[in-house]
Amino acid sequence: MVELIAGNICSLMAMITDSVSASRKTARGVLLVQTLSQLFYGMSAIILKGYSAAVQNGVSLVRNILAVSKYRQKLKWLEMTLILTGVVLGFCFNNMGVIGLLPIIASSEYALAVYFFENDERALKIAFLINAVLFGVFNGAILNVVGVVANIIVVISITAFLIRDRKK
Repeated sequence: MVELIAGNICSLMAMITDSVSASRKTARGVLLVQTLSQLFYGMSAIILKGYSAAVQNGVSLVRNILAVSKYRQKLKWLEMTLILTGVVLGFCFNNMGVIGLLPIIASSEYALAVYFFENDERALKIAFLINAVLFGVFNGAILNVVGVVANIIVVISITAFLIRDRKK
């Protein structure tokens, strides 16, 4: 029971940071705030024994740090290596069968969006929307109630920002 509460508290912290990231006006701003949320989600996944997700969160944290660094262009090859590393490690640490594949798919999809649409905040928000839906289903499977609620809120927030921004 203590693990369930601790994992959900970590998810609550991630939820707060994810909601803040959806309001950022630049791709760099989105990625900076999401770096912190990856740390909290990773801690939650470890506590709740969703290891394929924990691996994806760890790789995403490193990838986001690289994406906002001034060395990004010099280390562009490293981003694709991190994406492939996340997929391989995700399969290696998947302890949940088909449900355990959802974080791998979600993270890979979002990582590719960051790689190809680095300066397009709309594309990043759409990719993050897809990511949130897939992680929402996974969070339900590991009983991360706060994670499910967080993903629902993120989906609603991003959708609202996308609609608002489209009208401008």
